[in-house]
Amino acid sequence: VEEQHGSWCGFKAGEVIDDHDAALGYVLQHYPDLLPSFVGLPAAAQKSIRFTQCKMEYNMGWLVQAEAPPGALLSTLRRTVQSGNASQQDIAFYFVHWFTDLAGAVPTPLGGSEKIVLGFPLKV
Repeated sequence: VEEQHGSWCGFKAGEVIDDHDAALGYVLQHYPDLLPSFVGLPAAAQKSIRFTQCKMEYNMGWLVQAEAPPGALLSTLRRTVQSGNASQQDIAFYFVHWFTDLAGAVPTPLGGSEKIVLGFPLKV
């Protein structure tokens, strides 16, 4: 985190952001011009993309595999919705985040797609 930005999302000035979502969120917020395809989007689309990189403490894997109680899984998302800081479009697009995480976890061409297809039971 650059000194001029002070603290950001729990990271202190001078600290290295060690979370890929937070790092991308930081770049999207403070250095959007580094990503021409992002900066060329309408403001509403940029907002939705930034929203996908915020710290929502939501883990799709926990939901799919029933690994967490609803309070732990959805409380931050619920507070964000109740505060009015997220549109329906933002919430809908947030779930694209799961796919971006899969793509990052298996960064080979088509690897993310294979993981999705091969990871589901045959009935699905």
